[in-house]
Amino acid sequence: MLSDAEIIDDDEELTLTHWVTAAPFRAWLGHLSEATGIEPLAIAVAAGIPTGVARSLVGRNQRLRHIRAVDAMGLLALEPATLKARGNSLSEAKPAHQALADLGLLCPRADELAARLNLGRNVATGLVDGWLDVCQRVIVWRCIALANAIIFERTFLGRSDTQMAA
Repeated sequence: MLSDAEIIDDDEELTLTHWVTAAPFRAWLGHLSEATGIEPLAIAVAAGIPTGVARSLVGRNQRLRHIRAVDAMGLLALEPATLKARGNSLSEAKPAHQALADLGLLCPRADELAARLNLGRNVATGLVDGWLDVCQRVIVWRCIALANAIIFERTFLGRSDTQMAA
């Protein structure tokens, strides 16, 4: 059975083997999402943690009892006001385009992307086609999170292309 570990010991660096109780971070992720209006998977992208961690924290199956300390630190580094400000700042759109392009045939069409992420048609077209140079950072986070979700659904849930489009 895993036990709570010191997040950082004086004499050792943070490693992937350190685990902490998930419950407070489940609550913190929920608070961040509610306070900013940013989806939990996009917050995971902003925090630099795997979207699967966020999916496990907010999913219906809340059996997850521990998360890696490094992921907990990523979430703790975020505050609602700074997260919202960072999300509203402009960023290169290239990471969003790349995440969508990496989906290949699974990439949503521009109209589907616009509907799923509540984007304007021109922004969605620019992201899918790769000609959009700059957008809000939160759009980049959401595109990366969406791409990860599509891969997860296809790989682990066995959903077909038509089921994912719904």
